[in-house]
Amino acid sequence: MAILSPFLLVSASALTSTKYIDAICGGNPFCMQTLTSYPPAVSATDLFSLAQIVINLGMSYAEGAGRFAAETAEKEPTLTQFKSCQREYDGIQMNLRMGKSELKEYPDGANYDIMRCIDSTVVVRDLIGGNSDNASKTLMEMTRQMQRLINVAVGATVALGG
Repeated sequence: MAILSPFLLVSASALTSTKYIDAICGGNPFCMQTLTSYPPAVSATDLFSLAQIVINLGMSYAEGAGRFAAETAEKEPTLTQFKSCQREYDGIQMNLRMGKSELKEYPDGANYDIMRCIDSTVVVRDLIGGNSDNASKTLMEMTRQMQRLINVAVGATVALGG
């Protein structure tokens, strides 16, 4: 019995975190795959902490995409739109940060702030979507991924009542 106890505890916590992941994802395959394969999400002990983890994941991704846009703007001065893309990703980070700060008290406000991030991804898509260079293609794929992560973050705010 002593040998099985650790496995029973892990199994119970995994079931609990899966319940929270299900509440956020609502059956969305991308969301389920992303959160069930992300160790901090799987180890979340309640819905609120999982929502914070989801938003942190989005902020981290936005930071990386913004850094890519900034580096590309430096390396390729002719791609002037990449500086604007970097500013949009900075805005995404800011809106996610604001949404995270409102999660507990104002989940509706958090939902609104996070939904505003979608506007920034549309701006990026409009700025570089028609370009055929590799950097633009890479940033477009990053932007599609960002849109998916924003949708997961919106699901988190909805699960909390937003």
